[in-house]
Amino acid sequence: MGLPEEFRKLRELRETRLRRTVALCARAHPFYKKRFEEEKISLAGIRTLDDLEKLPLTEKSDFMADPRAFSLDPELAGDLTFEERTLWNVAYTTGTTSGRPSPFFNTTHDQYHIMMQARTCNETEGLRPDDLIANLYPLSSMPTGAFLCPVRSAEILGIPIVSALTGSPHPDYPVRRNLGEAVDAVAAAGATVIWGVPSFVRRFLRLARERGARMDRARMVLTTGEAVSAALREEYLDHLRHFGAKDPQVRSRYAATEMQGGFVQCTGEAIPHNVVPELYYLEVVDPETGRRLPEGEEGSVALTHLHRRGTVLLRYLIGDLIGLRLEACPHCGRLGERIVSSPRRTGDLVKVKGMLINPDLVYELLSSDRAIREFQLVIRKSEASDPDSMDELIVRLEASEAERGRLSSEVPGLVRAAVMVTPEVEFAPEGEIHDPMKNLKARRLVDLRKK
Repeated sequence: MGLPEEFRKLRELRETRLRRTVALCARAHPFYKKRFEEEKISLAGIRTLDDLEKLPLTEKSDFMADPRAFSLDPELAGDLTFEERTLWNVAYTTGTTSGRPSPFFNTTHDQYHIMMQARTCNETEGLRPDDLIANLYPLSSMPTGAFLCPVRSAEILGIPIVSALTGSPHPDYPVRRNLGEAVDAVAAAGATVIWGVPSFVRRFLRLARERGARMDRARMVLTTGEAVSAALREEYLDHLRHFGAKDPQVRSRYAATEMQGGFVQCTGEAIPHNVVPELYYLEVVDPETGRRLPEGEEGSVALTHLHRRGTVLLRYLIGDLIGLRLEACPHCGRLGERIVSSPRRTGDLVKVKGMLINPDLVYELLSSDRAIREFQLVIRKSEASDPDSMDELIVRLEASEAERGRLSSEVPGLVRAAVMVTPEVEFAPEGEIHDPMKNLKARRLVDLRKK
């Protein structure tokens, strides 16, 4: 039996774009042009999505070593339009081997499609014409995909935005706000959508509530950058209800700079899914062999750009383990890859005292306790100078003096029940574990044994 019509049309569009992209890479992409020649890859053999398996995987280290080699050279590409060959902007992603961030180049063609992607994503998530977005991503020293994403969304939807402009202060450029000032700015603007990294959104809403900020229009939290546990989702909903939301909503994205967008939820109960499958193709693969795994099976996710003209990646390993299935969403009916096993970073499982533990289980446990302001897991040797000494698991917490006795008593047993390892509990001064003015994401796991 053949594919349903909508599946057939999507596959046809994807494969048409794939052939164009591969042809451009063979002619004008410094990295892939060289790779195709070295591997003796024939363009005639890359016609379908299934043919992608003939291409080697691209590692992050390949991109990080020379990011500019991953951008099409318009002089070699041939018949490109003005929009396809004109550089619009540069976003930045993971660090390079030199320690500097990696530039990700967008042409005008890319920018326009990113904006259309933003419109589709936000309409799917339920943003409305009367919304006002609060951009809580920090103002860093470089344009990041995270900071640019809400801005593009506001532009294409034609709605206002207020950027909190938090971040580490710089004496020469006094343009950033502290957290209290950010709360005041967002409240004064009357924001309806609070958008940022989950841990920072949590801190922002807690402070806004403590200060009695008037945020009676706030109705939605939209996050990306970290996982959102069920407990954290409930906390967001509680804060929104406190501010007066009658129908509070939470949406969480699975995203990467390389997507310039991400998988989104159409309802709070929906599985995040790819609503722009015509722009990129995602495979789940065995990272050792490059073999594509059956739908639904967990493996490493590889991204292939189908319609870009700036930075272009083919079978690029994002660095996450995931399970995907191409199907229509049962809630909104949109066709695309859906996440069927929660994304986790490669190497997330760590061994402590001979036990292989999943730190995510501890993170969810700790984030469910509203008294814990910040948390961090530290793994170290009981004797720093002796690599053969026993492992120790430390749970570092930020909490009020009034709650420390209870947490000291309860947390070790709860963690042991979750991962079969009993930790020690240490308390840190406020802001020591994570200063959102300095770092976008909290550093949840520190393994001192590697030093």
